[in-house]
Amino acid sequence: MVTATGGRAAWEAEHTGHLSGRVSAFGLSGTIEAWTARPDRSASATKLGPFTLLEGMDGAAAWRTDPSGKLQMLDGRDLVRARASVWFENENYLASDHGGGQIRWIATEKDSAGTFDVLEITPPAGDSRRYAFDAATGLLVRVTLKEDQQSALSTLSDYRPAGSRKVAYVTHTAIVNMPANALTVTLDSIEVNVPVDASHFAPPRTAAPGVRWLKQDGIARLAFQYRGRHVWLRASINGAQPADFLFDTGASITILDSAYAAKMGIETTGKMDAMGAGSSGGASFATLKSLRVAGDDGDGVELSDQKIGVLSVNGVLAPFFWRDCAGVLGYGFISQFVNEIDFDADTLVLRDPKSFEYHGAGTMIPMTLAGTVPVVRLKLDGSIEGDYRLDVGSNSTVDVHGPFAKKHALEGTTGKSLEVTGAGFGGQFTSRVVRMKRIEIGPYGWDRPIVSLSGATTGALASEDYAGNIGNQILERFKCTLDYDRHQVYLEPGQKYREPDHFSRAGVLLIKVNGVVRAGEVLKGSPAASAGLRKDDEVLSIDGKAALSCEPDDLARLFEEGAEGRKVVFEIKRGDKVKKLKVKLKEMI
Repeated sequence: MVTATGGRAAWEAEHTGHLSGRVSAFGLSGTIEAWTARPDRSASATKLGPFTLLEGMDGAAAWRTDPSGKLQMLDGRDLVRARASVWFENENYLASDHGGGQIRWIATEKDSAGTFDVLEITPPAGDSRRYAFDAATGLLVRVTLKEDQQSALSTLSDYRPAGSRKVAYVTHTAIVNMPANALTVTLDSIEVNVPVDASHFAPPRTAAPGVRWLKQDGIARLAFQYRGRHVWLRASINGAQPADFLFDTGASITILDSAYAAKMGIETTGKMDAMGAGSSGGASFATLKSLRVAGDDGDGVELSDQKIGVLSVNGVLAPFFWRDCAGVLGYGFISQFVNEIDFDADTLVLRDPKSFEYHGAGTMIPMTLAGTVPVVRLKLDGSIEGDYRLDVGSNSTVDVHGPFAKKHALEGTTGKSLEVTGAGFGGQFTSRVVRMKRIEIGPYGWDRPIVSLSGATTGALASEDYAGNIGNQILERFKCTLDYDRHQVYLEPGQKYREPDHFSRAGVLLIKVNGVVRAGEVLKGSPAASAGLRKDDEVLSIDGKAALSCEPDDLARLFEEGAEGRKVVFEIKRGDKVKKLKVKLKEMI
């Protein structure tokens, strides 16, 4: 490679670079400009459709901006990956000492395109990459990178002179199993050893989206509905009537349901494959003139020029919640504020990060970000410790990712388990529910928690980098204050702190589809199954009350906290027959 691109002297003489070109991805087209300085500085500015994305590293700190322009300083695994990327961009592996990295021979591979020498190159820190060099020319032609669950294959071509060396002018990157996310960069110009101002690599002073405080500058208090162990807020887009939105720290971008967006006349552009809890699904993009989140008293906030995603969420979520979901308030909204979630008072307080000072009685827990999702340390059974994402969009206690559960043999050491079904953006997935001995976060802990061992093979719950997700059955025990700018979480125990974890004593999940209540899932060996209830049975009434007039939360409370031995009468319809079944509640786990 060194010889093929110009020789050792040419490589060693090269110190800085400035390139510009065109980029196409997600059905959008745009431009890219980038700067490099060996050994450890890099920056780029990409304009793609409605988005302007900036990222860089100044040798120590790494940063990026989100689609709405907010600056995020990277830490944790994201910082390690950023350093590795800059190391590769600057071709440090071509140094005589390989830039402190390691190189391992893999194999010689042949296909219809030719013969390739494949090496595994590992930077001083971060994930290794597989580099395939054309055996005939010595030029790098393919790079394979695996980060967590995603694998990317980049193909390099059109090598031409740039200064004293040859450089690939075209790079096409495909994401495995996500074809809509392919990206092509075509360079128009490359300048070598030109002066590059250090300011390119420093975090920019970007103009984040404008926030208008509707009642009092710097603070807004919003009542929320806590239903189905999810936080629901009323939000208005582009001045329309308010609709129901989920508040979800696990969502990397604010989302509109595709059917709701079409109803509102929202114009979309581009197309991508988006990853949710269960798997992945198709999405497009839009820009909102305004996003207003306000209460009945007029208090709240309004954000302008919000870049959002549009995908189908209501079809998956509505049956579980028995109500429509217009969308999800994600990182683009949430990260603009310090968020105080008071589960006892059903109140969300939004504060200006610039003036925020914590004066509560809680404990500060250090927080990193996994992309856009808060991450904290959590310990299971006194010794099994890992990094867990704080997911206010989950109604679980803890969802342990499959790779982490397998590594620690959790399913085989926790006794009885139950298989259950969950749902996320990408669809449904199965998990096994167990009781473990203890959970601890910082100074807080409690016994016999219910933990879900994820069976998802794709999506966020199959992550290899993180141990799991922390859901609202933990978070509702506290008043939670999330400070994204300072990377801190404050937890203050609330009224539910010492409550035991509950699981259904009936073993049936009721869903509402097309105005009909049905048994969406009946757990094997459960009281509901023993009573003869089957999946897809239409449920007409429960204890003499019409099923359609019941509140899902009231039923969940009955099934979780009803006395063991109590008989709940279900009137069901199966085919043309109507019958009554008596479900005798009992503890299942």
